[in-house]
Amino acid sequence: MVYSSKITGENFNPQQVQNGLFEGYLLERVMRHLFTGPFSALCADSESVGTRPCNAHLHNMMEVEAENIAYGVIQSRFAIGSRDKWKEEDGNYNYRSAYYQVISTIRDAPDPNWAKALHEHWNLYV
Repeated sequence: MVYSSKITGENFNPQQVQNGLFEGYLLERVMRHLFTGPFSALCADSESVGTRPCNAHLHNMMEVEAENIAYGVIQSRFAIGSRDKWKEEDGNYNYRSAYYQVISTIRDAPDPNWAKALHEHWNLYV
């Protein structure tokens, strides 16, 4: 869900856990849905859809921030979770804690270059 690869765990390296983190296929689709609209979520990168301005433009969002990525992670997890209505917890999974943990992971990254590259990835992608 949050790691980049075609098969879950395929490229995971326990020595470099941040490589590919927050760049997964489902998260990319959810982020595109949130930023550019539902019709663009499954479109090719260069394909233009819709006749109205994208969500990011409507809300004056000029770049992706850690909070936006965290929101995308939470929406991705909710989509595959067991609940059909919003609740702060889904079994042992706490959405509020996860949201702030994602933000902290990005902002307090041991490698600031990783955080910068992640922001650049999202700002180019959406």
